Amino acid sequence: MSLEQTINAAMKTAMLAKAEAELRALRAIKAAVLVAKTAEGATGELTEADEQKILQKLAKQRKDSLEIFSQQNRPDLAVKEEEELAVIERYLLNNCLKTSCVPNFRVLSRQ
Repeated sequence: MSLEQTINAAMKTAMLAKAEAELRALRAIKAAVLVAKTAEGATGELTEADEQKILQKLAKQRKDSLEIFSQQNRPDLAVKEEEELAVIERYLLNNCLKTSCVPNFRVLSRQ
């Protein structure tokens, strides 16, 4: 099952459970996947490596935002970023376990 199919299934579950934070993160992942698939010169299909890069990019964005919001004393926004980061890392970890890229996840989790 591709990342996109997994995300679509998880979105349905999150909608039924009314899990807003998870749904925000899943929508962000889905949007990033769609942008990558429809980018100029793209074939319309993503490899597992491409999916991994997308997840890593999203996780890095959330970490950077979390750091900025914490420095700016905005705990309300920092909490949202932290919730989304937890969901993204869950899929990053699942994808890493399938593709045996655990060292990359360890590097991300240290930052």
